[in-house]
Amino acid sequence: MDMQSFEVNVACMATAIYAEANTQSLDAKYGVGYVILNRLKSKRYGADICEVVYNKGQFEGVRDIASGKHIGPTKSDLLKTELIAINIITHKTINPVSNALYFHDDSIKSMSHAWGKKTTKIDNLIFY
Repeated sequence: MDMQSFEVNVACMATAIYAEANTQSLDAKYGVGYVILNRLKSKRYGADICEVVYNKGQFEGVRDIASGKHIGPTKSDLLKTELIAINIITHKTINPVSNALYFHDDSIKSMSHAWGKKTTKIDNLIFY
C-alpha cells in the first residue's frame, strides 16, 4: 500500500471509529477498528478499508456524519482517532474482538441481532 492509500484508509477507519465508538473506551474503539479489518480480510465487504466503511448499509454513524445529521470530529478528535487507526492497521495492538464481523450498541433496543454468536462485549458494544 502506498503512502497516499495508507493515509486515505487511515482517515476512513478513523471516521468510522469516531462515528461508532467516540463515547466508548479505547478498547471499544479498537474493537470497531478490528471489525473493519476482519471484514476486509473476509473479502466480502470491500477491497480496501474505505470500501468496507462506506459499503452500503454499514456503519450508520459514518453515513450520519457524511449527511450532516451528526457533527463530525474536531481536528483534535480526528488526530487522536487516526492514531488509533494507525495502530490497528499496522497491528500494533491486540485484537480484542477475535474474528467478529459485526457489532451493535446495546443501548439501541430496536436492532436485529441475527449476526451469529456473540464474541465479546466492550462497554456498550456487543461484537459478533
